[in-house]
Amino acid sequence: MKLPLLREPLLHCLVLGAALFGLFGLVGKKDAEAPTKLVIPASRVATLADRFARTWRRPPSEEELQNLVEDYIRDEVFYREGRAVGLDRDDSIVRRRVRQKMEFLAEDMAAAEPSDEQLAAYLAANPERFRTDDRLTFHHIFLSATRRGSALDADAQQMAETLGRASAQVETAEVGDAFLLGDALREMSRGEVASTFGEGFAEKLSAVAPGHWQGPIASSFGAHFVFVDERLKGNLPPLATVRDAVRREWRNAQQVEAEQKLYQSLRDRYEIVVETPPAAAAGNTR
Repeated sequence: MKLPLLREPLLHCLVLGAALFGLFGLVGKKDAEAPTKLVIPASRVATLADRFARTWRRPPSEEELQNLVEDYIRDEVFYREGRAVGLDRDDSIVRRRVRQKMEFLAEDMAAAEPSDEQLAAYLAANPERFRTDDRLTFHHIFLSATRRGSALDADAQQMAETLGRASAQVETAEVGDAFLLGDALREMSRGEVASTFGEGFAEKLSAVAPGHWQGPIASSFGAHFVFVDERLKGNLPPLATVRDAVRREWRNAQQVEAEQKLYQSLRDRYEIVVETPPAAAAGNTR
């Protein structure tokens, strides 16, 4: 017979709290205690390399193999420490679930609500994540690849010669083909330009100086001659307008840092020995 008490959320919270208490009691032990020896057998290293090779159709590089071994060590450390405080109970996929639970605990450590000062400092330290894109206002003359076919290159050459003698005041609708979005586009970001005309077009347009015609610049639609009217530089917005995004990024950074600190504090309790597979050892002697 199942007891209703076992399904109570409060009981689950108490159990998790006790596990947390036990976990950080272990982490807080004095350095005088000898580290536990953790040996990664050569056979395990070879297995990790073989799995990588079967997945990617090539052997791992030295750095990739080191990363595989380090990830295995991370699993093992979290697994052992999680089992020590009973986090493995009633889980079917024990090893992965225990690691996940330990990482969730690390996330809980970073769950405090940030102050405005912390968010402002994070915004100032990471401006590239929140800076707005440059925006371009330009008009263009469009030569349709569909309409002009094999004559496109010759028409583009003739248009280049014509525009070389013209001023900015060109009636684009009269000399080019109709474009779905029109011949004048205002305050488009680089991403918007790329999604409309293609990445290659956006890259070349970003280098066009305002004030004169340049082209042809190719897109999937055909050829374009562009005149940049204005380039508005991106800026770092005030915290009030990007608070949610900054808070989200700050929380993510805190979680990553907390998880790494927890893992490192646990890892330091082990003497790590990674054995070298015979084949790798022979290769290193060459």
